[in-house]
Amino acid sequence: MIRAKPYLSQLGYFALLSVLFQPFFFFIFRLMAFNTVPRDDYAPYLLWLLHQPGGAFPGSPYGYRILSVLVAAPLYYLMPMLPLTNLPADLTPAYLKATTALAAVSYLAMVAAAMMAYRLVVARHARPPLEGFLAAAFIILCEFYASFYGIDPLAFLLAVCALYAIDRIWIFAAIMIASVLFNEKILILFAGWLALRLVFSADGRAFFGARLIAVGVAVAAYVALLAIVHLEGHSEQLDVNVYGPTFLQNIVATVTTARGFILNVLPCVLLAGVVWWSWRTLDRDRCGIYAPLDLLVVPALIAIALVLTQFFQVGRVVMHAAPLFVLPVAQALGLWVRRGRCEGVQS
Repeated sequence: MIRAKPYLSQLGYFALLSVLFQPFFFFIFRLMAFNTVPRDDYAPYLLWLLHQPGGAFPGSPYGYRILSVLVAAPLYYLMPMLPLTNLPADLTPAYLKATTALAAVSYLAMVAAAMMAYRLVVARHARPPLEGFLAAAFIILCEFYASFYGIDPLAFLLAVCALYAIDRIWIFAAIMIASVLFNEKILILFAGWLALRLVFSADGRAFFGARLIAVGVAVAAYVALLAIVHLEGHSEQLDVNVYGPTFLQNIVATVTTARGFILNVLPCVLLAGVVWWSWRTLDRDRCGIYAPLDLLVVPALIAIALVLTQFFQVGRVVMHAAPLFVLPVAQALGLWVRRGRCEGVQS
């Protein structure tokens, strides 16, 4: 019973925060229900899984992310109907309930990711609570640049959890295996990061190599899933001959349109800039298992997004790397705040 107390207190904090910030849930729900932003609509997929009217099975890669949708199933039955004013008349009650459940999952995942970022900094790396709060704020801010009204918050949460448990190889491996059916971006992120550390850094190669093997097994499982299930849709992601034209198309759209600058360039520059500033502020001191070399993950993800995605997805994909930088960014921001306080006292 004594061992359960810390976990019960964390659940209590989670419940309290979820209630305090619940207006943001309605913000997410309205974005989804009124369909005011381009997004991947997983409501029909959830209805299909629950054998409800209006259900439809999606194509690739959405169909492989079954766990990201299935986690909303309990909330489909638990959440009340939220009949907002001026809702589109063509929305069925089942679709509205599914959208409510998915919006709740996105919102709760954001709260949980912020809490885990706090614990990653304070509990795992023994940093001051101030830096924990800054880590939580950093994660939430980065999620705003992703599809926070979709399943991206779950990917952020799993990435932070994987970093929290990275010292426990079996828990880390379990999260990677689960990511096969949650979101393949998690596998891409960790495969790229661990491979870079293994190749370019002599420190901790045994540590990073063991984790890379776990990620490699998960990637192999995902590739096997693609080969066996072979869902229709986005076949260009598996066609090497299309990579070049897709890359050029994305480059042209990025440099010639305001939308390309805002959605592709700006998030990448902001993330890379704050990480570079963080390591410069820390004077390249070692920060846990992280190192300035990790910044190479950003251009790696940019290249992958330019080749494999369309319709201005580069910034959203790159922001999935934010969990890797939680600790150095929070530590640098904490140092900056403390310096400001000291200068204020001296003046």
